[in-house]
Amino acid sequence: MIVYCLVILLTSSLLSSQCPSLTAFLQLLPLAVSSVDPLPAPTLSTDPSYDFYYEGEPVTFICLSPAKRKIGGFRFFNQSGEQIFLRAPYSLPTARLQLTATKASAGQYTCMYFVEDSGQEIPSSRSLPLSVKVQAAPVAPALSLHPQQQVYRSGNHIKLLCSFPSSADDVREVQYYADFRREISIPVSNVKNYSYNLRITGEEDSGSYSCAYFVIKSNRPVLSERSHWINVNVTSYKISWIREISVGGLFFTINGLIFFFSHCLMKRRDLEERFWMD
Repeated sequence: MIVYCLVILLTSSLLSSQCPSLTAFLQLLPLAVSSVDPLPAPTLSTDPSYDFYYEGEPVTFICLSPAKRKIGGFRFFNQSGEQIFLRAPYSLPTARLQLTATKASAGQYTCMYFVEDSGQEIPSSRSLPLSVKVQAAPVAPALSLHPQQQVYRSGNHIKLLCSFPSSADDVREVQYYADFRREISIPVSNVKNYSYNLRITGEEDSGSYSCAYFVIKSNRPVLSERSHWINVNVTSYKISWIREISVGGLFFTINGLIFFFSHCLMKRRDLEERFWMD
């Protein structure tokens, strides 16, 4: 746009002596072109705003446009300058990007917005860079099962013991997780471990379990790393009465094992029963 205006000015100076009316018209063109002001840069902030974040904490980036024109969209860029998020079409003056703090996400971030004019995108300048610092999350607890068995059955009770590390002070809450998206939060105070009583109701309780805890750090509750996952295997036993036999006995199977009753004569035919054993 600037080069175009310079060319017009140079051309107008060459023609000024030969065509005054054309010179006057050309002198108005730079004023018309320059009437479109450049888009002001947006501002980038975070919510919540901390000096640093712990791994696992949510971070929301807020890009605010000061432009009075209708916004076409926003773009966010990471510490490498790569675009990590595009929100378009989007007409609001503010856009948000939600991330989870990790060691890899530490660095500087920027954003920009653009407007549309005659089918073309007119981009703003990028915001000032915003630095995000990330620290390691509190050390993970240890999870153990009591009693420890290879297989559990319906009606069994299991204690999921979540033991906090010695460095964990002022633990406020314990969270238990299951890989089938079950999550339980339990408030605690002045304890070094917590035992959750899990009652097995059926095979739907089979899966992997883990735990974590909230501790007060930097005047806010911070979630620790999760413990290692422990498998809970739940099974059922099936009893099948196979057939009547004429020699005075009856046999049945439990999970493929054959059991035989003798010294009796029973007349049963193809009866099958399923039950849960404690």
